[in-house]
Amino acid sequence: MSDTPTKQYSRINYPDKLAEFYPQEELPEYILDAGKSFIKIRVSDWQGDQDLIVTVEDVIEYYRYEAGNITSGCRIIAGYAGDWRPIDILSKECLEWFKFVNIEGLRQEGRKYGLIPKF
Repeated sequence: MSDTPTKQYSRINYPDKLAEFYPQEELPEYILDAGKSFIKIRVSDWQGDQDLIVTVEDVIEYYRYEAGNITSGCRIIAGYAGDWRPIDILSKECLEWFKFVNIEGLRQEGRKYGLIPKF
């Protein structure tokens, strides 16, 4: 079964899962859609707004290759490059979402990259 934005935990069709993840606040406007294997986020930079789909694999790749890189002030997630601070915050939020909705899939994908999940 495919995990498309319109079928899994959509803002419109499944607001309860997102509301459960953001219990003390309104769902942030930058969260456009979410599912078990993706989260669609609106990012902004000097070039304007862009919709970015971050997958479980993107998060694993970030933590495998980018998160520990202290030689650069720039980091990349899902093909989107930026200053390390906001990219790191974005990656952490995506990681927490996937831990919330698909922890087994996250663990499985991490093992493919040689990571040992500690959650």
